[in-house]
Amino acid sequence: MRLLLLYLLAFVSVASAELVTVLGINDMHANIDALPRLAAFLKAERDASPELLLLSAGDNRTGDPYVDHGEKPGVPMIRLMNRLGFDLSTLGNHEFDSGRRALQANLDAARFGFVCANVRSAEGAELNLKPYHIFERQGVRIGVLGLVQVGKQGLPDANPANCRGLIFRDPLAVARDYAYLRGECDVLILLTHLGLSDDRQLARIFPEADAIIGGHSHTRVDGAVLENGVLITQAEYRVSCITRLTFDVENGKVLRKTAELIPLSDYTADPDMQAAVDAVRADPAMNRRLTLINPAINSRESLGCLMADAMRSYTRADVAVVNAGNVRIPGLPEGPFTVADCYRLDPFCNSMVVFRATGRELLAFLNSVPEADHYGAPYVSGMRYKAVKPAAERRPMRITEAATEDGRPIEPDALYTVVTNSYLMATVPALPADRGRPVRADVPQALIRFTEGRETAVYADLSRIEVTESPDASAEPGPADAAGAAAKEGRRSAGSLR
Repeated sequence: MRLLLLYLLAFVSVASAELVTVLGINDMHANIDALPRLAAFLKAERDASPELLLLSAGDNRTGDPYVDHGEKPGVPMIRLMNRLGFDLSTLGNHEFDSGRRALQANLDAARFGFVCANVRSAEGAELNLKPYHIFERQGVRIGVLGLVQVGKQGLPDANPANCRGLIFRDPLAVARDYAYLRGECDVLILLTHLGLSDDRQLARIFPEADAIIGGHSHTRVDGAVLENGVLITQAEYRVSCITRLTFDVENGKVLRKTAELIPLSDYTADPDMQAAVDAVRADPAMNRRLTLINPAINSRESLGCLMADAMRSYTRADVAVVNAGNVRIPGLPEGPFTVADCYRLDPFCNSMVVFRATGRELLAFLNSVPEADHYGAPYVSGMRYKAVKPAAERRPMRITEAATEDGRPIEPDALYTVVTNSYLMATVPALPADRGRPVRADVPQALIRFTEGRETAVYADLSRIEVTESPDASAEPGPADAAGAAAKEGRRSAGSLR
């Protein structure tokens, strides 16, 4: 009888243990061409674990013009995510790229939930958004709390104009308000869009969590990082891989947890999902040809020169300034240049802003751009410059030489008409944001007007800036001397349209 009782107790113990599977992906950035492979992977996973959870750590959109710039920005990606069977997503900074109304349209189109604890509407009309959600799978309660990053200005890394009507709080401060969830869940997951560094900090102040499924920094975390007992994962970006987390749960406690990073490149595309993607791609407005790229453009700086030239041509300004982070593709192949390519170059659709500035103010503005844009020195049209830049991100650079495109020095007291984008005008600290005059057109519209009807666009190997990194570069503006800035051996500074 005693042996039978021990056997029954052992049987109950084994029977009460559950293996819960959660799949985490992040920063898909509307890479819809990879979704058929993801669909094939998910079919196999669901055959093995029918009750798995599929979670996204944000930045589902922004990266493909067919998704981002149609009649309903972002919604085509949401519909494809519906087909894939997503269970939940948090918000990334790029979910705000088309403004609050477009965000609401995305939330409404989703057949899955969105969670984010540190954002709310300022106007009383609540977003279709919750701070957290609790699932039940296999009798196990799984709580998921969402958080999005907030920068120095109290906003996510997005155009401030697109965040109007929304209030954001520090995600690390907000997280502690939800520590009580530990008592309501068997498994507690933080679904974050903060970046790996902040996720580590979050784990140190929120040890109640079992795992953090993170995004934003596009980090490839093979397996997982264990910080303060909290499992931290991130699956690079653009649907290159996905993380499988497993939790052994018994009597409401996690006994063991694991994470495995799984590349998706070897999976064969699912035909049904491929057909859905092809339907999104069949947009005649986006496929309209504007000109021919010949030869291929293989550098971001050359593309930045093309964008800056288009902005200067549209506004007839003396100088155009484009932040490096606004150039979102590494190059363009030889061949037709379409409307879709204009939106690939600038998926944010930033409007243009014109302002008048002295040469001294212009250089101060250029020097300050790296403080707002961690991708580096800005690209220009109508001028050339040399600069020294600190190796650290978000630090100002120092221009040592600057000249107009015909070689005349940028005079400190001369007045120049400058065009830039609305993001830089709102975030660069050197000039007040209200100094500029908004233009009723965005950068892609300028690109379309600049290139349409031209036979070819020749912008290969174009360069107008020369930047040297230095650990101790001074933030003080340097002299605007034309010597050395007017030309760089072996590199062109003027593009052409024919």
